Amino acid sequence: MRNKIKIVTGLLVVTIALGGLWYAPKYLVYADKPVKSDAIVLFIGSESDNKARKKEVDLIIRQGFTTLLLIPAYRQILDTSATSFSTKLETSRQPPFLPGLKFKSYYEDTHIETLIAKKIMDKYGLESAIFVSSPFHLRRIKLITEKVFGKKSSKIVFVPTRFETSHNKIWQYSASDWKNLGSEYIKIAWFLMYHQIAAY
Repeated sequence: MRNKIKIVTGLLVVTIALGGLWYAPKYLVYADKPVKSDAIVLFIGSESDNKARKKEVDLIIRQGFTTLLLIPAYRQILDTSATSFSTKLETSRQPPFLPGLKFKSYYEDTHIETLIAKKIMDKYGLESAIFVSSPFHLRRIKLITEKVFGKKSSKIVFVPTRFETSHNKIWQYSASDWKNLGSEYIKIAWFLMYHQIAAY
């Protein structure tokens, strides 16, 4: 009898673990369709990530969804109506907005970018936005945005770059892919723990 219980328990644990592995990537990927908005917000990543994200931003701007580009990491707001996005982003060196703005040392980088995006949007009366990042980052960005923007988050859509590979089948994942997925879950858990005491 004890052996049967151990076997059943073991099978249950394995089933739950496999289910978790299967669902883990699917949960992280979040996507809305772009809509006409006051601005587009670009979240900065690694050099290779940024290339794919810039292409998505360029496409969204060319499609006429918005002309204002916010880059919170650089504290920049750019009007892309006069020049193409790719040229403007490479050549513009506007002075940083919100000088002296400081954050707690334990704040995660994406959280800080979201807070800066809100400060800039509030400063210029912007109410709607398209947030652009990599596919696996957008669930975390959405969670952070809902906490930072509150009810105003309903006017924000989250668009993943289509120029970055996002495997649909877990057996296509490399060790690096699994490492990145694990990192996302750790960052989500960390944010959910400390946001209770964060001052917005």
